[in-house]
Amino acid sequence: MRTDAPTPVANSPVKTGASATQAAGAKVASESQAAAAVEKMTRQPAPQDVNTAVRAAAQQIDSYLRSIGREVEFRVDDDTGMTVVTVRETATGDVIRQIPNEEVLQLARRFEASSGTLLDLTV
Repeated sequence: MRTDAPTPVANSPVKTGASATQAAGAKVASESQAAAAVEKMTRQPAPQDVNTAVRAAAQQIDSYLRSIGREVEFRVDDDTGMTVVTVRETATGDVIRQIPNEEVLQLARRFEASSGTLLDLTV
């Protein structure tokens, strides 16, 4: 036998009156709080806040590296203008890692010197 009446769903009470209004208000409040939290997380920090955070992070990294016998150096390559990070062993001064490595710097220097062309083909 077929009935056109909707089938009741178990454990889904229908809210009416004051309880429905409270539930709707709670939902709007939680959505509002969520939107405020997302906005706060995506807001761009002021430049001085970023600089302070970068300096603090650099000091933490430097402190850690010194504790394991390493030192880090940041410099700007004169020819390319690229920032170069070099990690050295404190005791010997040996380079452990350089980013970007010397081969990349040489390639960038050639690129700059040849006016933006990597290959010089004559036909």
